[in-house]
Formats: sequence, C-alpha cells, structure tokens
Amino acid sequence: MPERYSFDVLVVGAGVVGCSIAYHLAAAGLKTALLDQGQVGAGASGANLGMVQSNDVELKHSIPLVTTSFSRYERLEEELGMSLDFKRTGILHLLPTEEHWNSSLERAAALSQAGIACEMLPAKQVHLIEEMIDPRTLVGAMYAPHQGQINPFRLMWAYLRRGIPLGLSLHTFTEVTGFNVQSGRVQGVHTDRGSFSAATTILATAAWTRRLGMMLGQDWKIHTFRASAMVTEPAPNLKLRSIISSADHVELELNGKKDVELAFLGLRQTTDGNFLISQADRPGESLNPAISSLAPKAMAIMAGRYFPALRKIRLLRTWTAPTTYTEDGCPFIGPVPGLEGLVMATAFRSSIINSPIAGEIVAELVVKGRCDLIDIRPFALDRVMGSADTFYVVKSAES
Repeated sequence: MPERYSFDVLVVGAGVVGCSIAYHLAAAGLKTALLDQGQVGAGASGANLGMVQSNDVELKHSIPLVTTSFSRYERLEEELGMSLDFKRTGILHLLPTEEHWNSSLERAAALSQAGIACEMLPAKQVHLIEEMIDPRTLVGAMYAPHQGQINPFRLMWAYLRRGIPLGLSLHTFTEVTGFNVQSGRVQGVHTDRGSFSAATTILATAAWTRRLGMMLGQDWKIHTFRASAMVTEPAPNLKLRSIISSADHVELELNGKKDVELAFLGLRQTTDGNFLISQADRPGESLNPAISSLAPKAMAIMAGRYFPALRKIRLLRTWTAPTTYTEDGCPFIGPVPGLEGLVMATAFRSSIINSPIAGEIVAELVVKGRCDLIDIRPFALDRVMGSADTFYVVKSAES
C-alpha cells in the first residue's frame, strides 16, 4: 500500500529558497515537509557561484525585496549557527564599451539613491582594484563595494541544520507526480514515494515550476535558460580581490556562424585559489542537465579576454543547470489565483540574496494570511508584465 503522510505545510523544491522557506515555517511551529525530486541543491542552487549581489536588481519593484533580504546577511551566520563563508568582496561590473558605460550611469544613480553603494570607475581605476584585469578591454566598470559571496551548499545545509531539530521533515529523491485538488483547493501532492497532504503547498521549484503547472492545467510564464560554469585548478599565486560580472550577453562565434554561444561572464575565486567561471547561456525551455559542447570554450574566451593570466590555468570540471527568468525581471511570490492552498515563491533574479526574505515572506503568508514585511503585489502571478530593466536580457542566438 502506498505511504501517506500528513503535514501542515509542504515545500516542494530543496534549493536555497526552498530550504529557507522550510526552515522559517518550522521555526513558526508548523509541521513542515521539504520535498525534492533529487538531492538538496540538485538544481540551480547547487550550480551557482554564490554571489550575494543586489547591483543587478530590477529597479521598479524589487529594490525593497532585495535590500531587506541583503540586510539579513549581517546576522545570518549567527542566526543559523554555522559559518557560511560569507565575505564582502565587492562586485565589479565590467563595461567594455561607451554604450555600456552610458546605459549604466542611470542605474548607478538609482542604486545609490536606494542605499545600495555603487560607483562608476574609469578603466584606470578599475585596474587599481583588480591588477589582473587588462584595462585596454574596458571603458570602465560599475563597482558595488559592499556586495559579497557565500558558499551556497553551506547556506542550504545551515537552513536544514536549524530546521530539522524544529521538526522539519526532509524527503529527497521524491518526485511530485500530481496534485490532490478538491473543489478548487490544493490539498497536497502525489509522489513516487506516496501521497503527502497539507493545508498549504509551496512551490519553490525554479525551472521545474512550469512543468508542475501543466499538471494543474496552468501555463505559468516562467522561462528557462541553461546557466553553465566551470572551475579551474588552484592558482594561489593569482589573487582576485572582488567578484566579476560582465555588462551584457555577447554572442561569440566559436567555430563558424552556426556555432554561436551567448556568453555572460561571472568570475570569483575560492579560498583555496580555484577560479569559478560562469556562464554561457542557451535560452529555451529545456531542462536538459547536459552542458553544451560550446559553453566551456565561450566562458574561457570571455575570462581570458579580460584576465589574460587565466589563459594558462587548467580546467578541472564543468557543469550546467537550467535556471529561470520572467519577462519583467520580477519573481513570482504569493498565492496562486484559482487554486486555494497553493503558494508560489520562484523565478528570483538571484535566489541566493533573496533566500532569507523568501522564507520570511512565505511564513507570514501561511501564518497570517498576508505579508506585512514588504509589498509583494508587484510579484503576483496574475500581474501584467512589462519589459525587464535588468542588466542583461536572455535572448536567442537568432535575435
């Protein structure tokens, strides 16, 4: 006979957002189960570089969300009782052309006005901050000195390490196969390991959210692209002081016009001296975990362009994961219209920085039936979407 489980709340998706939500619900005294089709952090949360950044925030609605969440990092290690390898290294956003520079001036001013420390640096000053960079490749950079980095695996397990003694029940390798819907209310899920019932079900499922929506007859406008990364051998003689990101996607023609890869550079160095490099992006709705044959080459070209010293370092490993975006750059947070008992918390522009606030918001929604922390109406599922104003927009290679 199939197993049957009963909880107050189910959280589907054991990435960094799901782990935070499950912890906050357990801390609120709710009998909570956290489910994932794979292991903890098996999706994008376990594949990212752990950047705690707010400089690329969507400007119209998301600044209160991001700045409130960012402030939680001041005390998060103390709250969770575990080192998260959190460091304020600063982030350099590279601007290779006058067009990139001019388009970033307004953003830098808006961020500074919102209390996010940010300044524009000409190429000569960038070189003073990062000696490894080739200043000839840049017009300048936008510098956010208080941004930082964290170990995403430590962050996820810290949430669980705190939540499990509070009664949080973790169910990995448990795939949702359907929903129990009665009279327009979601009363739980069916899985390949039995049925789970609960008054409230939370979807923190990132790239898999749209597929789950199809089971409910929904077509949520959550799009995916493949974010790839690689890690080099340790190079302790080379020192990167900050986190690096590039201004926009660049279409690189690698082996001919049909072999085009969209490359957006992310770069940071671990405490052991390894360089983490990301990400060559291929838009589409694919959940295929296989890395493109072109992605490592595209990432290497981008990294070597700005940092020539990296060209001789050996590559150890590559990986990829499907991740999400919405057309207006805002996440989906809140109840799902027409399906009582179902709440969404997904498609965050940056799941790492937003994980603390996501847990707090969902806990308020479940316990109080409303969110008093910030205004989440701009993130409603039934909102009318405009266009994104973030630094880069995922586009197809044909555009």
